[in-house]
Parts: sequence; C-alpha cells; structure tokens
Amino acid sequence: MKDFVALLTKPDLSVIIEQEFKIGGESMAQVLKDEIRENILKAALQEFYEKGYKSAAMREIASKAKIPTGLIYSYYKNKENLFNAVLYPVLYDWERVLTAKDNGHSEEIYGLSKAETECLLNLFEHRRECIILFDKSEGTQYEQEKDRFIEAIEEHLNKHKKDTEMDGIFIHIIANNFVDGLMQVMYHYKGKEWAIMILHKLSEMYLSGIGL
Repeated sequence: MKDFVALLTKPDLSVIIEQEFKIGGESMAQVLKDEIRENILKAALQEFYEKGYKSAAMREIASKAKIPTGLIYSYYKNKENLFNAVLYPVLYDWERVLTAKDNGHSEEIYGLSKAETECLLNLFEHRRECIILFDKSEGTQYEQEKDRFIEAIEEHLNKHKKDTEMDGIFIHIIANNFVDGLMQVMYHYKGKEWAIMILHKLSEMYLSGIGL
C-alpha cells in the first residue's frame, strides 16, 4: 500500500493521471480551480457587503468559502486584489457611458440614452457590488467613486441643460439626489420592472426640471 501511495506522488504519474481524467475535455483539476475561485468571489462579495472593505477579513472569507485561508492567496494576491475582482462587473468609465454615441434615447427610462440605460440595468443586476463600490469602499482607490459618478452626471447635465443661466448648485443638487435615489432603489430592490418604473419616474422628475 505504501509503495502504491509513493508511486502516485511521483510528478510524472500525477501528470498522466490528470491528463487522463477529463470532464467534457476539461481536466478535473481545472474544474476544481474554477469552482474554488467562484466560491471565493461569492464569499468575498458577502463579506464585503456585510462589513465593508476595511472590516472585512480574509479568514472570514475563507470560512464562508469553506477553504483554508492560505488557499485564497493562490488565487488573489491580497485583499485589495480580491476586492477589485469582486467589483469588476460594476467598474465603469462614467464619462464614456454618459457621452456614448448610440441610436437615440431609451424607451424604458425617461431622458436616458440606451448606453446609460444598459449601464444602470447592469448596476441593478449587480446591485450588491454597486452598493459596495459606492458605500462600502472606504480605504480603497474607490472610496470617492460615488462622488466621481455624481460629478460626471453634473458635468453632463451642465452641457445639455437648455437654460444656460441655471444655477450650478441646482444642477449639483439634481445630480446628487438622482444618485441617492438610484442607491435607494438598489437597497430596496423589488425586481427589474419595478426598478425601471421607479427610475423612469426619478429621471422624469429631475431631468424635466432642467429642460431635458
């Protein structure tokens, strides 16, 4: 029995075993790696959402993923690297979204382009990641991301307002309140159609006030 175990631990034989044991053309080892990575991301999303970046602990993420803490570092260099991976679905160049050239306005949400609507619908789909990004990222490069989003909207509204003499503070209030409303939709999410309905009303209320 000992000889058999020793034989299996030889590098050349372990490679042969891995090559032979396939699932749909993909090695079992790769399937397990992908599954572990997915479990880490799910656990990290839960931990960052519950505690924010600063208070989140890698050992708690490992516990939620049911793996040794050290194994996380085989996939992610550190907590910051893992945080970036969790937020990947909601990281945007806001200015590019707001200035994207597309085929006109969305029919779903008042005053928004199709590119803007697609962006917001994706944020709703990944609302926990977005809440982390805007409200729970203190201590990271993203801690001012909500302010950057508001500033991008404010600049966009200033460029497209019909009343060129409209007070800049008023525009800032509209942009800030719109984002706060968006966050409330995420915190109290009741489904895609409900979110679109609420966002349509918010957009109509704020944007029609400046002639958009």
